[in-house]
Amino acid sequence: MSSGKMIAILCAIRQEISPLVACMNVSKKFVVDEVLFYQGDLNGLPLTLVEGGVGRKNAVKAANYLLKSMKVNLLISSGVAGGLRQCIHVGDLIVAESVGYSKQSDFDGEELQLESDYVCKKEIVQLARELSNGLETKFHFGNLLTVDKVISQASTKKKIGEQNSFLAVDMESAAVAEVAYGKGVKFAAIRSISDDIEDDLHFDYDNIMSDEGKVKVTSVALEVMKHPHKLALLRRLNKQTKTAAKSLAFFISQFVPVLYDKAIA
Repeated sequence: MSSGKMIAILCAIRQEISPLVACMNVSKKFVVDEVLFYQGDLNGLPLTLVEGGVGRKNAVKAANYLLKSMKVNLLISSGVAGGLRQCIHVGDLIVAESVGYSKQSDFDGEELQLESDYVCKKEIVQLARELSNGLETKFHFGNLLTVDKVISQASTKKKIGEQNSFLAVDMESAAVAEVAYGKGVKFAAIRSISDDIEDDLHFDYDNIMSDEGKVKVTSVALEVMKHPHKLALLRRLNKQTKTAAKSLAFFISQFVPVLYDKAIA
């Protein structure tokens, strides 16, 4: 699908990727097995955006499709994440130095066990650090955790943050890293905080997410009908996600030209 090398950015959901799409000139949009691709350029520089769905399985599928069909030099896992430290707030950016993966489901009764750990490209982290110095957004550089379920309780996020070195948690970055490593492609992870350590999410995410990693609108509506007080929570989380995605898109729109200029991509 593409003959030249490029930067590709993989997100999970529409809310994460839409502000990025708005920054670029889209020349081609297509879907392969529920994975949505946007090809085009950002200020004349080749860029592909991928909306792959929530979770490990969907991230692996999307990353594999991408790297089999296009010559990608740098793959960035992006989107929102949950904060694990008191100093990290909604809209802050996390630039991962490494990404750890845990497949356990009980984080309250057990110590965190890692299945794998992936180091992000140091030159990319350093360039992000240099660019961040001139921006108003608050940045954090360190370790990112990937898990297989939404950590919805504030108490659980606090425990993980207190007992480990992780700054934030998501559900895709380690899977994207695994595929990138396997294909010999440079990898980075840049996330924006949509819920901080004090946020209780109070939704049954197993029930409202499809196997393809999409939000089941009908299930969300039924949940709100059964528990009307959750409507205010839903609105707040939606607003926070928009704030996070906007912050992320602004930085990435500045960062991609720097990566090309420094011949990282």
